[in-house]
Amino acid sequence: MATTETDPTSARSGSGSAFRDILCAVDGTSGSTAAVKLAASLAAPDGRLTLLAVTAVKGSGAYETADISPTRAEQVLHSAKRIAKQAGVSVLATIDPRGPAEEIIAEHAAEHELLVLGPPATSRLVEVIAGRVADATLDRFTTPMLVVRRPFAATLRGGQILVASDGEEGSDRLIELAVRLGASQGAHVTLVNALVNESKMNPRAIEAQAKALKSALADAGEPQIEPGKPWEVISKAAERIAPVLIVVGSRGLGGVRSLGSVSRHAVHEAPCAVLVVPPDAR
Repeated sequence: MATTETDPTSARSGSGSAFRDILCAVDGTSGSTAAVKLAASLAAPDGRLTLLAVTAVKGSGAYETADISPTRAEQVLHSAKRIAKQAGVSVLATIDPRGPAEEIIAEHAAEHELLVLGPPATSRLVEVIAGRVADATLDRFTTPMLVVRRPFAATLRGGQILVASDGEEGSDRLIELAVRLGASQGAHVTLVNALVNESKMNPRAIEAQAKALKSALADAGEPQIEPGKPWEVISKAAERIAPVLIVVGSRGLGGVRSLGSVSRHAVHEAPCAVLVVPPDAR
């Protein structure tokens, strides 16, 4: 693996940011460029952004192939480092020749606080990873994953954040991350909950989470609690609120049997950036 590090020459402006240790996987597409910009905007002034290009080299000699050529990877990282430097973010750039890409990115992500990726429509890496975020083959994937979608304004600042919770065990982590983002980005946070099976719902947990939002963020939105299929409820709430980010767990809103349906729908269909939080996220 090749690694280079760049320190910014000037301090970042602005108040506290959300994350101190971010990994951003890049592949040279416009989507991954947008991901770098968002990752840089979320990095704390004393934090670091790690840029990762996975070449996934196979074979040798005349039979050698790669998802991204080493030369192209160097060019991509150079451009990404320039974006981060302009934002005043300390950068570590790495090229990993191993594959498959999704496993290598998951391996690297386990050492970081947040993974940022470009949209599935423009990034093959995201298509591979996000499409299988809930599969058993990625059980060890424990890092929150932020997928950038278009349109993208390069920041979450001042926007609307929609956090989808089912009130089940582990869902408090979603609220904590949403509050963290809302506070650091000056964003408005609204809780959405789908009443899939009222006999199995935990209204007290949802009520407690709504109160936690109100307590932490003075301008938190009114909870959006409606009956219906999880993704349909989220989609309708998104149409009303027009969020810049949707926060959702990879366990879905309807229990384990809907695992993947909500997170996959969000990653591939949401009109905004999506933060997918694994059940055992740190």
